[in-house]
Amino acid sequence: MRDRKLRQRLGDIPIPDYEEEAYLQTLKAAGKINLHPERQRVSRREFFLGQLPFISRKVWAAKLILTAFLILGILETGVAPDQRTWPLLSVSAPLLCLANVNELCDICRPGMREILKAARHSPGEMLLVRLLVFGFLDLSVCLTGAVLAADLTAGLLWQAVLYFAAPFSVMCAGCMTVINRCRDENALWYCTAWGGFLIAAVSMLRASAVSMYEADRLFGWGAAAAAGTVVTVLEINRLLKSMGGMRHEINYGTAD
Repeated sequence: MRDRKLRQRLGDIPIPDYEEEAYLQTLKAAGKINLHPERQRVSRREFFLGQLPFISRKVWAAKLILTAFLILGILETGVAPDQRTWPLLSVSAPLLCLANVNELCDICRPGMREILKAARHSPGEMLLVRLLVFGFLDLSVCLTGAVLAADLTAGLLWQAVLYFAAPFSVMCAGCMTVINRCRDENALWYCTAWGGFLIAAVSMLRASAVSMYEADRLFGWGAAAAAGTVVTVLEINRLLKSMGGMRHEINYGTAD
């Protein structure tokens, strides 16, 4: 009964006649519209630059302050590399790395991963952009401090780079290991504790009878830098895989 009444009501609705000419005109008008959605995709450069404003201002401020203190500290140390200049490079490296950790922890937090997966670009891409930006900035700070320290102390540039790179790479290795295995709010505290341990270890060894900055100790610094770099690369590779998408998403894009 209801179906019959419904058909009757539908039959009472006037339906205009189909005009083939109007249909063809609509198709012609649509063909003249120069609309290519595939050309509107964000380029790699636009995506990279667009991610920079999303990095916390606290991170930029912390890096700027640490860099300023490092440069001023090197300029004030004079020509006493074993006592102040080299230890300043070694202690500032974990702090500079720690300034990046909060931003990385925010992306890797479980609640944020679900939100970011709904975005056009995967969390792995956003994480990779931040790693590239932080890596470039930290490398610039390292080279600047090393050049100043080597010039003031009449030391070798690669030696100054090594005193910075070794604790920095070990700090990065520890932080990436923590982030891979701890996705809650405690990850930042664990990374902070690791940085505090490294700074305390450098300070204690410097205060002890063990001379860390002699020429015969360079092999140990190099071994620490190499080990930290290898662990860091492996942990970053693992983190990018766990965040989803391809490891080279910026170059090749993600699957729609």
